[in-house]
Amino acid sequence: MMIVLTLTTRLPQNAWRLLEGRGSYFIPEESSIWNFQVDVENAGSGSFWLRGSDPDRYYSLSETTWEYFHIGNENACEGFDPADIATWCELRAAPIPLPR
Repeated sequence: MMIVLTLTTRLPQNAWRLLEGRGSYFIPEESSIWNFQVDVENAGSGSFWLRGSDPDRYYSLSETTWEYFHIGNENACEGFDPADIATWCELRAAPIPLPR
């Protein structure tokens, strides 16, 4: 069973990061522990992601405010590049959840 979960979902990776991250790692409300994927990690000592994705959305942390941005995959406009938030059309902002 664990082999199937490891090969077909992001559950093991996300569970480990949630445990190891000590409150700095979170999964966006619009996503889930089952399918959120970290695309770009913080290169420093923090255990958080800078950009992520799931089958339905792309996510990016704000560089200046305590929020993250997300966009549905279907909203990709002309010139869209998931790695460049400046090309995202119809993006939405959401607050980063506070650590518990």
